[in-house]
Amino acid sequence: MIRCAGVAVAVLALAGCAPDQFSNYKASGFNGFVDQAAVDCAPLQVGPMVITRNYEPPNYATAQYGVWLDQTSDLYYKRITPEAYLESINNLFPGERSMKAAQCLVSKLPPPEQRPSAPR
Repeated sequence: MIRCAGVAVAVLALAGCAPDQFSNYKASGFNGFVDQAAVDCAPLQVGPMVITRNYEPPNYATAQYGVWLDQTSDLYYKRITPEAYLESINNLFPGERSMKAAQCLVSKLPPPEQRPSAPR
């Protein structure tokens, strides 16, 4: 019971830091970028997940997907550099497949002047 409560608190804490895709349904540029990267970089492997167009994570991967999506949002909205993104993804989701997918995703980024900056 205590363990379940701890998990619930962790999930609620992550929800408080909801990625832009979850908290901003008007994030069409970001959503489109993620969907297109899922196609262009297929298989977009992130840890145990394979991100596809309009991806809906299974229950066991919701928190992991939220972390990845938050990092990817920070990259898209120029809150972090591509180098910092790659380092973060490598630390969070170690493995050659995840790193190759992250490198592909970075290569598909629109130029900085074509991406909005989003305040935190």
